[in-house]
Formats: sequence, structure tokens, C-alpha cells
Amino acid sequence: MTVDPFEKNDSDAAEVVAEPEEENVNFKWYVVHSFSGYEQRVAKFLEGQLLRRYPGRIGKTLIPTEEITHRKNGKEYTREKKLYPGYVFVQLEISDEIIMDIRAMSNVSGFPPMNRGKPVPLTSLDMKRIQGQTTGAADKKVVRIQFKVGQTVRVTDGPFRNFTGIVESINAERGKVKIIFTIFGRKAPVEIDYKQVRMV
Repeated sequence: MTVDPFEKNDSDAAEVVAEPEEENVNFKWYVVHSFSGYEQRVAKFLEGQLLRRYPGRIGKTLIPTEEITHRKNGKEYTREKKLYPGYVFVQLEISDEIIMDIRAMSNVSGFPPMNRGKPVPLTSLDMKRIQGQTTGAADKKVVRIQFKVGQTVRVTDGPFRNFTGIVESINAERGKVKIIFTIFGRKAPVEIDYKQVRMV
């Protein structure tokens, strides 16, 4: 008997593609207060051991961060900075058992502000703001500029190279420094990239 490789059989017809699991409609966002520096460990516990203990009742965790860029000795360094050190945001279908287990975790001091009674969930408006901060931080870098307003600096590159002036203002988000130069006896404010400026 010859078998047609393109002929559908019963096993093909019975094959069902699994649909993605829907998110629990009872989830609300809560804040867990961890010891500083242990945020990742706490998030890992929530997403791992606690989720296995309460399947379907522990959702996503969030540790909002931003990238900080600064220059030192002519080199540029980038590091990740937590927007809310010591706090982990987590989706929970809350219950007395889950509250007790989280409060009993090592490296956790409980639920702010007082760690008493039933934790209060964050509002959707609060979470939109927090998630918006995280999304915005992923799209931009925050520059840590070592200069201060009123400080004397020298330009090291560009059309104003070797000019010396006074810092008038700093825009860390754009990585720009506004410097007041005295040119032919007149004060001239010029905005320059922080990478082109050095302290005198």
C-alpha cells in the first residue's frame, strides 16, 4: 500500500496549537521593600519559588532603572542606576498566605509604608507613571556632568577650542553645558557638548 505524504490523517486534524495563557484579571501591582542591593534576588524569588508555590497568582516583577553616563580621565563610563533603590514592584493576586510568605522572605522588610495590615495596591495611574519612567529611561541616557555652575572650564575641541569660560547652566539630559565666554570684551553664552569641556 502506498502512503501519500501530503494526505492529512487523524493525528494532523487533532493537533491543537496551545494558546498563550491569559493574564490574571485579579492582578494588582504592589511594592515590596527589599534591603538595598538585594532587589534582583527578591525579584528572582518572587518569579521563581513563590510562583511555584502559588501558580497563576504571581505576575510580573519590575525594578525600574536608567543608564547613567559620565566621563572620567577622558573616558566615558556607563552604568545602570535603580530609580527606586530598595523597592521591587510585583503583580499579585493578594492573599493572607502570600502576604505572610513575602514578609517572611530574607532580605525583605515587608510592604511600605508601615508593613502592617493588608498592603495597598498601586493605582493604575501610579503604575503608568512608573512604567513610563522605565520606558523613557530605555530610550535615553542620563549624563552625569561633573561640572558645577560658576566653575571655570576650558574647551578642548571644536570651534571654541582652548577658550576658557564660566559654566552658566547644565543640561544633563541633553549632555550640554552652557558656558559664558568673554570675546572682545563682550560676554557670549555658548552651549557645548560636555565631552568637549574640561575643568581648569
